[in-house]
Amino acid sequence: MRPIDKGASPQVFLDYRDAKPFLTDRLGTYCSFCERLILTGLAVEHIQPKGRKKYAHLKNEWNNFLLCCVNCNSAKSKKDVTTNNFLLPDRDNTFPFFEYDELGMVNPIGTPATRRLAKKTIDLVALNKTTHKKWDEDTMRSALERFSQRVQVWVQAKEAREDYNKGEVNVRRIASEAASTGFFSIWLKAFEGIAPVRRAIINLYKNTAPDCFDASANPINPRPRNGLTNSGKS
Repeated sequence: MRPIDKGASPQVFLDYRDAKPFLTDRLGTYCSFCERLILTGLAVEHIQPKGRKKYAHLKNEWNNFLLCCVNCNSAKSKKDVTTNNFLLPDRDNTFPFFEYDELGMVNPIGTPATRRLAKKTIDLVALNKTTHKKWDEDTMRSALERFSQRVQVWVQAKEAREDYNKGEVNVRRIASEAASTGFFSIWLKAFEGIAPVRRAIINLYKNTAPDCFDASANPINPRPRNGLTNSGKS
C-alpha cells in the first residue's frame, strides 16, 4: 500500500466533495487503499466515517480525507475506524506490510503486531473479496477486475524487469508504465534492489511520502510522526 503525504489543507471546506480535485491533483487518480488507477469514479473517502455521529465534526476536515474506489469505499462504509488499530497510508509507512502476490491476493507481512494491523486494514476495505453484502452486481464485477488487474500488472512489471536487465528499456519508460497502470507496490517489489528505477517510480507517483524511503529507495520504518492522529505506528 503506497504511503502518501497530502500536505496541508489547501482551504477550508464547507462541503467535503469540493476536496476531490485537490486530492486528485496531489495524489493522482489512485485508490488510496487498493492502489488501482481509477480515471473516473473515485470518491472522497472519510477515514473516520461521516455517517457516525461521533465523527460528524470531521465531515469536512482535510486530515480525514483519502481517495477511494467504489469497492474499498462501499466495503468500508460506516465501520468505526480507530486510527491506532489500522495501518493508514497518510500516517504510516504502509509499503513494507502489504504484500501484493502474483495470484492477486494482498497479504499482511512483518512482525506479529504489524501483520495484525495490516490484516485489519485488508479486511476493512475487503481487498481480497470478490463478493460483499454491500456490493451490487456492477461492484462485484469491479472487484473481480481488481484481482485480474493485480495479476496483469505483475506480468507487466516482471516483463519490464527482464527488459531492464537486458538493457532494452530505460528508467523513465519503466516509471511511466508504472504510473499508467497503478499498483505502486507491485512495481516497487518487482524492482527490488534496483534503486534508480524504484526512485523514479516513487517520484512519478504524486506525493508518495518522501519520509518513507531512503536515498536508495528502501523503506524507512517506522515513518516519522507527521502530526496526524496515531501516525508513525509503522
